[in-house]
Amino acid sequence: QRVTAKQEKWSQPERPANIVEQWKSTISRLTVQTTARPAPNTTDMSEAEQKSNRKCGKMRIPKVILSALLLLLVPLSGCIGGSEVEEPTFHGTKWMGTEYAPLFTLESMDENLWSLEEQRGKTVILAFTYTRCYNTCPVISASLDMVYESLNTSERENVSLVSVTIDPWHDSPSQLRNWTTDRGYDWPHLTGHPDAVLPVLETYGVGPINFDDDSEEGYGFSHTQPTYIIDAEGRPKVVWSDAEIPVDLFLQDLRIVLNRS
Repeated sequence: QRVTAKQEKWSQPERPANIVEQWKSTISRLTVQTTARPAPNTTDMSEAEQKSNRKCGKMRIPKVILSALLLLLVPLSGCIGGSEVEEPTFHGTKWMGTEYAPLFTLESMDENLWSLEEQRGKTVILAFTYTRCYNTCPVISASLDMVYESLNTSERENVSLVSVTIDPWHDSPSQLRNWTTDRGYDWPHLTGHPDAVLPVLETYGVGPINFDDDSEEGYGFSHTQPTYIIDAEGRPKVVWSDAEIPVDLFLQDLRIVLNRS
């Protein structure tokens, strides 16, 4: 019996304040405060007063403000010019958003519920395939299986590999179970009622287009091939859109995300 996905919402933690932006904002405010003062009228000043003013004018920022600036800069001392602020270079397409991956719960080939929310704390590889796909899907599945097998024991404990079917009308849990057993895959392949699966496909940009063919089922799909790497906090970091995934390059991207989680 198919299981409809539960309607869930991942509570979004408050985003921590960005110390660099705080620093820039503080610098901007202080610049306005210290440069907006009108220049002194020296017409009626004695030469000694003008000399004193010129000497004092060299220090425009009061000591108390300077101390505050130094306090802001201390947390940056280990970051400015350091590796911590360097953005990683991915072989796949870097995900530019900061939002969390949309949550879903579907049924696995073992007829257990699999929830994306429950994978928090692990790096997730999320792919989309179906058992009647004879061209691109077998290539993607084989490549991802090789990636997973290339991980060491510690890495595997922190990585969750999963595939969502594009054909929920045909891919029942038993169908997925037979398909994965034949290929020796033991990572979860998910399905569910079409009302549960189709919103997931749409949300993740899979966009399958149904067309008639001469298969036993009488239909097939044309679809995009996104494969996501989602970090341990639940944010997409990289997306691969090609069917032919170079195992070594994908593995490098995965390890970058894994090591930064």
